[in-house]
Amino acid sequence: MKKIITTLLLTYTILQAHIDDKVLYAFEAKCMSCHDTYKKNDKAPPLVAVNQVYLRLADGNFSKAMERMKTFLTKPTKEKTLMKPAVKLFGVMPNLELNSTEVEDFSQVLVETEFEIPDWFDGHYKSHELNKTE
Repeated sequence: MKKIITTLLLTYTILQAHIDDKVLYAFEAKCMSCHDTYKKNDKAPPLVAVNQVYLRLADGNFSKAMERMKTFLTKPTKEKTLMKPAVKLFGVMPNLELNSTEVEDFSQVLVETEFEIPDWFDGHYKSHELNKTE
């Protein structure tokens, strides 16, 4: 696990805020088993997609993107998602029953992290018309 979190810390560039190692461990344990950025899967969209969509739809406003992310993570529903094409591909994320601290922390990680874009991502994005919001 320590090796994975070290890789996570080295691979991701945290933008505006320092994110505690404990938060990254918790994020990895609860989120990265389904959301990955380095390999395609049929469970959930990659982290880079989540980051890009939330920031794009908030016009790059970190606070607005985080509020939208927190709303979704509190109780994920089809109506609350901003990633409608991803819901068509993967379904709605199950409710992980995150506590308020986890919702806040995970939203910060998802919005304020600049994720590396894998080689396969652009083709995947275009092939599923994931740039559409409806």
